[in-house]
Amino acid sequence: MPVDPKIAATVVLLRERVSKLKSGDDFEFEVYMVKRHKNSRFMSEHHVFPGGAIDKQDLTQESKGRLIGIDDNVLQKLRDVYEDPSILWIIAIRELFEETGILIAGNKEGNSIRNIEKITTKLKKYQGNLQTKKITMTDILTNENLYYAANNLIYFGRFITPAISPIRFDTQFFICKFPQNQNINLFYDELTEGVWASPRELLSKFKKNEIKLIFPQYSTLKRLKKFKTIQEVFANSKNVSTQNLLKDFSKKKLCHLFK
Repeated sequence: MPVDPKIAATVVLLRERVSKLKSGDDFEFEVYMVKRHKNSRFMSEHHVFPGGAIDKQDLTQESKGRLIGIDDNVLQKLRDVYEDPSILWIIAIRELFEETGILIAGNKEGNSIRNIEKITTKLKKYQGNLQTKKITMTDILTNENLYYAANNLIYFGRFITPAISPIRFDTQFFICKFPQNQNINLFYDELTEGVWASPRELLSKFKKNEIKLIFPQYSTLKRLKKFKTIQEVFANSKNVSTQNLLKDFSKKKLCHLFK
């Protein structure tokens, strides 16, 4: 009997391109991917976007009270995913911070964190304590008088692990522009490296067997490959759809794509 998929969220970080343009690669933006540890129970040694599954700390009223900037019209369209879709943004932002140290937050008025350089050391300590469950994300935000900045994350799609898999997730993908004044601090218990590259570069590495991808990551990179700039990505991501992007792909078709 198939196991029920667990609600999860992942964040596709984008930034203006800083590496030199390669021949035939005119992308003006890069995507961030992390490599999972070889001992990981799920997707070991695969390159993925930062993210993870729902946690009980995400469901508290205190946690929900720290969420601002969410679009009610978008929430209405996501009610078939979860009874309270606002939780999806909380999962995404918490997991991103836990795995990379990047905090998508701001003050109550919705402004981004100011002078974050002054609290960088404190955030690194918070990240470690969050990973070891000595503190919750709500505690961190409350201590610093910050709020989840939901308006910085745009819903980008949904992938549900096929029923044949022994471990299943109902994963919501979000896109987010990388906050340039923050530093990445990887959670090395789960991840071994992070890489910035254009969608074309990452797909090329996959085809050369230099990195491992599963279909949701592969498909997301293929979607991003259609656009040249971050502005184009965001402009073409306004129509929310909760259609499972894996539902029309049989095991046979998936295998064919990855030959």
